[in-house]
This record gives sequence, C-alpha cells and structure tokens, in this order.
Amino acid sequence: MSRVAEHTDTSRTGSTTGGSRVGVRALLGLVALVAGAVPFLLLLLLVQEEWSPLAALDEDVAAGLNSVVDDSPVLVTVLQAVTDLGGNGAAILVFTLTTVFLLIRGQRRLAAFAATTGVGLAVLVPVTKALVDRARPVVAAPVSDLPSNASFPSGHATVSLATYGMLALLALPAVRRGLRPWVVVAALLVALAVGFTRLALGVHFVTDVLAGWALAAGLLAVTTAAFRGWQHDHHRPTELLDPLHVEPHARPHLATSGQTALPDGRRTVARLLTAAAALAATLVVLGLLVSAVLGDSVIGRFDRAVVEALTGARSATLTDVATAVGTLSGTPAFVAVSLTLVVVALAVTGSRRPVLFVLVTVLGELGLYFVVSRTVDRARPSVADLTAGLATNASWPSGHVAAAAALYGALAALVVTLARGRWRWAVLAVPVLVAPAVGLARIYVAAHYPTDVLAGLVLGTAWVLVCARYLLPGVRGTAGYPRSVAAPAPATADVP
Repeated sequence: MSRVAEHTDTSRTGSTTGGSRVGVRALLGLVALVAGAVPFLLLLLLVQEEWSPLAALDEDVAAGLNSVVDDSPVLVTVLQAVTDLGGNGAAILVFTLTTVFLLIRGQRRLAAFAATTGVGLAVLVPVTKALVDRARPVVAAPVSDLPSNASFPSGHATVSLATYGMLALLALPAVRRGLRPWVVVAALLVALAVGFTRLALGVHFVTDVLAGWALAAGLLAVTTAAFRGWQHDHHRPTELLDPLHVEPHARPHLATSGQTALPDGRRTVARLLTAAAALAATLVVLGLLVSAVLGDSVIGRFDRAVVEALTGARSATLTDVATAVGTLSGTPAFVAVSLTLVVVALAVTGSRRPVLFVLVTVLGELGLYFVVSRTVDRARPSVADLTAGLATNASWPSGHVAAAAALYGALAALVVTLARGRWRWAVLAVPVLVAPAVGLARIYVAAHYPTDVLAGLVLGTAWVLVCARYLLPGVRGTAGYPRSVAAPAPATADVP
C-alpha cells in the first residue's frame, strides 16, 4: 500500500515539475517577446516624435559613412554583395529550401516552424513599413539607389536576423554542445554585417536598423514559443542553447546514410585532377588555334558572320527574350540552383556524396573557365554589345554556357541516378535545351562568338560527366528519417 502511495506522490511531483517547466518556458517566451517589442516600440515612438538627439545621431552616421565609402567602388561592391544576404531573394531561398529539406526528411513540425516564421516575416515587414512610412536618408553622394518603400524598420536587418536566426535555432539541437555558441555567433555576425551595410550604403538610418533587429527578435520569440507549446512535453530539462527544445529523435540530422563522401579516396582525387588538367589543356590549345591562327580562315569568318547576323536582327522583344534566357546561368541563378541541388540531394539521400558532386562540378567548372579564359585571352566581338561589366579579353570559352551545361547537367545526373523508371531520362532535355539557348543568347548580345559557345558546351558537359563518373557511384535515395533512430521513452518516476 505504501508503495502505491509513494508512486502516486512521485507521479504528482513529476506532473507538477512538468507543469512548472511549461510555465517557465512560457515566461521565457514572454520575456523574449518583450525584449524585442519594447525596444521596437520605443524606437518607433522616438522616431515619430523626432527626438532631436536620436535624429542628430541618424543624420551624422548616414553622412559620415557616406563620406567614407563614396570614393571606393570596390568597397561599395563588397557592401552590396553582403547586403544581398539580407535581401528578399536570399530569404525566400533559405526559407523554401529549409522547409523542403525538413519535409523530405520527415520533420513536419520543424518544417512548419520554418514556414510559419517565413510567412510571418513576409507579412510583418511590409505592413510595418507602410504604417510608419518614414522617408529614406538623403546623403551628399549616394552610392546605391534608394528603395521605393519606406525606411522604418530596415527590411534587410529584419530579414537577416529572422532568417539566419531561424537557421541557428534549427541547427542548435543537431550540433555538439561545444559548437552551439558558435552557431549563434555566426547568425548574429551575419545580421550585424547586413545591418551595417544598410547604413554604409546610405539607405537606412541607425534607428531603422535597430528597429529591424528588434522586430526580428520579437518574431522569433513568438514562433519559438508557439513551437515549444506545440511540442509534446516529456518533462526533460531544457538544454542550454536549445530554445526549441527538440526531442532527440526529432532533430534535423544532415546526413545519416554513413556513406563516405569521397569514393576511393585519393584515387578519385587524382582522377579528377588528371581529367581537369587534360580538359583545360585541350581547350587552351583549341582556343589559341582558333583565336591566333584561324582568325582569317573559314572558322573566323563564320564566327563574325553569325555575330553580325544576330546583332542585325535585334529587336526589343528579342532583346528581352535573350536577357531572360541569359539569367538562367547568371550569378543569382547559378547560386540558387546549386544550393537547391545540394539541399534536396542531401535530404533525399542522407549522404554527403551528392553534395560533394555538386560542389566539385560547379566550383571545378568555375576554376577551369578562369584558367582557360585567362590563358587564351581572346577578345570579344567588336560590335555593339548589350552587356555591362564583362572582362574585355575573356571570350573563350563562354562562361555562361559552361555554367549552364555543368549546372543543369548536374541536375540531370542526380535525377537519373536517384530516380527510378524510364521517365527520369526526360530530365536530359533540361541541359540539352537550356545550354544551347543560353549560348544563342550570348551570341545575340555580342558577348561571344559561336566557337566560344561550343567551347563552353564542351567544358561544362565534359566536366559534369567526369564528376558523375567518379563521384556518384553507389548513391541511392533514402528520404525520410532513419528508422534506426528511436524516440526516447518519456521520463517517468521510479517505482521501488
């Protein structure tokens, strides 16, 4: 009888303890929300009241930073590259890929957390901007075009902290405890860097950036508290730097197949390096032959005739089409498609091998293009072009075409390798259609000769085939969380 009573008392104690923990978590979530909301509301009040000390600080910082960066084009370029990390395009890509990854791995609740945070961010920023409607800074020498929307709060500051803060929250339970502070620091550094670029580019005041960070902190506090309330409580103590309190069996593991990333080790590396050297040497020899020896031959005349024919047929509609097609292998598309392939392949296979395949393919193509183009040093067509900022003597081979062949060829290789059924071969139409279309567009805008395009096709196609041959053997799809990882049993009181 005493044992039953003791068990009952212990169960009640456990229940009470679990309830107190829920209360503590709710209190912590409220504190986090207040910590973001109060600074934001205070800044909003001071901005609308035009408090003179704060207004003077805003104006002085905007003018001071503008005077530092306006004479340095290189610094402005770096600032613009960093500020893009907090842009809408980067945020959409990160939230979408994160949600897709978690759904493929079977982590539906974490996917809902990511998607909810993204949707909240998409609604919160424009609504707040529209309600406050603050004018942008006016500086003496603008180094960036002023966005058309309102200044308060900084959308980039809000987006950067919310986006990379969300990634950090998801990553914390999946990494070793010793690495967790560094994950937090990395997310904060990105947000701080993006916020600084908005000041240095002269498109925001200090108060705009501070308000953006406060707004993002409040959003993350709300979504994190909501997620934790949704989770089933097993009465485990909350670990340090694990705000989501994710159970061990529900953590977003990145790779679980146990398959080595590099098959055959050093032998594969040697084969890849040999193939790269042979491909580069072949293209260099062909490029020097075409540009320095055969310039007045049939090949040279054919090159010039095709460029002149296409430039003579220009129209507003064709120019728009060529520009749109060219974006398929431009830098934003190159980065976005590469990241998409990496994330989806990792989620589907649970192996780092396809990730290595994508990285070696795209980075190797860039390296080969750089070596060959700088060695051959062929001048671009001597007609009016529709491009800007291109290197003058880097016509052979076409970098856009090589990138398209390698990137979309990698997509096709992964689908053919991982999918089953005859339909998977239809994906070969993607590189077969996209790469030549990009080549035709590059000739139309007078960025390349036809032989440059052919060289780009050879470079991208040959390199992706080599990478697929040596890096994809043995890769199989294993989507979903591994069944070998079992959920821990709920903690219960010991019964003597």
